Amino acid sequence: MELMHWLFFGPALLIARWPNAGMVIAGLAILLQLFLGWRAGQRFDRNFFRQAPVFAGLLWLIFGFYEAQMQAMMGRDNMAAAPNSWLRLDLIVLTPILYLLTGAAVHAVIRQFKTKK
Repeated sequence: MELMHWLFFGPALLIARWPNAGMVIAGLAILLQLFLGWRAGQRFDRNFFRQAPVFAGLLWLIFGFYEAQMQAMMGRDNMAAAPNSWLRLDLIVLTPILYLLTGAAVHAVIRQFKTKK
């Protein structure tokens, strides 16, 4: 059951245990894409924000702030006392999107590292 719990609520649990995780993941993804774009000689324009690592990084950043707000609300509403007694529908939607975009970002970074410039 613990594996299924991490599978469905992994990003939220990560941010609950380490509040800056979303910002760190976002920063790494965006900085890595900046480096790879610089290495390939790409210009910094609006196409930069269409790259998978940048898009995934921005989503992780937004999710990190959103989850911090949710943690604050849970503390206020005393939902933290019984975390297994309620279902978070937002995570059922957001977690697969985070997983898919993070996977696409990792794939894009690996592909860019394999191409020689």
